[in-house]
Amino acid sequence: MLAELRIRNFAIIDQVAMDFGPGLNVLSGETGAGKTIIMNALGLLLGMRASPEMVRADQKEAVVEGLFQLEGEGLPSDWLAGFGETPPELIVKRSVAESGRSRVLINDEMATVQALARIGSALVEVYGQHEQQSLLRAENHLTILDRFAGLQSELAAYHGAYTRARELAVRLENLQRRAGDRERRLDAARFEIGELQRAQLSAGEERELSAQRAILANATKLMEAVAAAEQLLVDQDGAAAELIGRAQSALSEAAALDNGLAQPLELIGSARVAIEEAFHSLRLYRERIDADPARLEQVDTRLREIARLKRKYGGSVESALATLQKLRAEVAELEQADESAAELKIEAGRALEQAAAIAHKLNQARTRAAAVLEQKMQAELRTLGMRNAIFQVRINPAAVQSGLSYEGTQLGPDGIDDCEFHIAPNLGQPAMALAKIASGGELSRVMLALKGLEAQRRGVSTMIFDEVDAGIGGAVADVVGRKLKELSRFHQILCITHLPQIASFADHHFKVEKQERRGATTSRVTKLDHPQRVEELARMLGGAEVSDRFRRAARELLERAT
Repeated sequence: MLAELRIRNFAIIDQVAMDFGPGLNVLSGETGAGKTIIMNALGLLLGMRASPEMVRADQKEAVVEGLFQLEGEGLPSDWLAGFGETPPELIVKRSVAESGRSRVLINDEMATVQALARIGSALVEVYGQHEQQSLLRAENHLTILDRFAGLQSELAAYHGAYTRARELAVRLENLQRRAGDRERRLDAARFEIGELQRAQLSAGEERELSAQRAILANATKLMEAVAAAEQLLVDQDGAAAELIGRAQSALSEAAALDNGLAQPLELIGSARVAIEEAFHSLRLYRERIDADPARLEQVDTRLREIARLKRKYGGSVESALATLQKLRAEVAELEQADESAAELKIEAGRALEQAAAIAHKLNQARTRAAAVLEQKMQAELRTLGMRNAIFQVRINPAAVQSGLSYEGTQLGPDGIDDCEFHIAPNLGQPAMALAKIASGGELSRVMLALKGLEAQRRGVSTMIFDEVDAGIGGAVADVVGRKLKELSRFHQILCITHLPQIASFADHHFKVEKQERRGATTSRVTKLDHPQRVEELARMLGGAEVSDRFRRAARELLERAT
């Protein structure tokens, strides 16, 4: 149960504190007073997305806090793992910075918005005007029936089997389509494999050939350079070796007289040895180098072949080698296509059979649940003043084009069934689709009856009805108020309403009003005592001008509601 709600710096709310109680809690007030803003603030505590617009102008952050008293609710086990047992209460705090970022604290522990949403869905269910509109769409009726029947685990099992069967069917279809041009593709792949294998590509070959080509193409120039160096070093008068030899002879006798010349003499000797070694290396290089036009043509031919294969197979030698491996794998798969198709067909058949078996079990469970739902709905509608109404749950074969069929039965994403609610509101009237026949007041009562049954099944402690009285009034409003009062015996009810007939049944009545102060507009909330309730109901009955006549009518409403 939501015991307290505190809001600070949220939209036009400066500061509000509300102490809710068990039973029926009603919020009333003029349009634009801030009732929806309070619901949005409460939505933050239930995991709704935060936005910068929520922060009151000129403030740094908005804060919403809620105190939930727990009475054995089924909270998410992963969140409760840190507690020895379910805590007696939860204090939830959500703050929103002016940037739009929010922070969640649950009993002073940091939590994610996702965890908050799971906890909120276990504690509170919110029903708004859009819930009525969803009833007009037949595609939502199967979901309502499945929730009523408690088929969540069965549906999850079916969804898994259906997804598996569909994936296998797509794979089989692709394999069979590829088998149609199997021979053509095999011929092409084998040709390309032969081409790449004959080429015998290697990762470093192109680089080595390029270096070799540079030498072959410039052999004459290289030989001339080597010959010139040989002459300068040794082969001519005044060559470097001869000059260094003279210097070495000149210093040899002097070094015997002065040991200080020993090091220069040693260096000159090393230089002479180095020159002689360089000379011998150059002679060997010149003898080895060969201006061979035939070899140059071979290298050029090989480089052109490598370039062609690179262009054809991905732009590099590496990509060509990778393509060779893929082609080999593809050929192996294509050669085994018949065997693979047979195995995959068996696997797909088993998956389809499993999905169909679960779908038929769902159909049986839905058929049983539909009969129970019809009886309970007719009983609920009688309590809501539709004494002769007939409510029908019609289950039809699913109209799907999924391509999955088992023994002539089409399988859809949710099984083999479609569902549509039909209603005959009045005696002697044929039952017709809900969207074609229900008035606004009738739709409100159908929604209230369905949600009442669903809440009993789910066991949520708090139900919020956000202006679900749209399109009704008079006697129907009185009936809806009584139904909300009846529901409040088992659940805490929070209801926003504009109708005095509904507000008169409140156990706790809050008035939301807008006020202007110091050049700013704010909303405030007042918990009404009995005299104040009379005034508020009189305002709801008569508008701005409250007279004694409307006060008498308000007192009468309160007396009838007790």
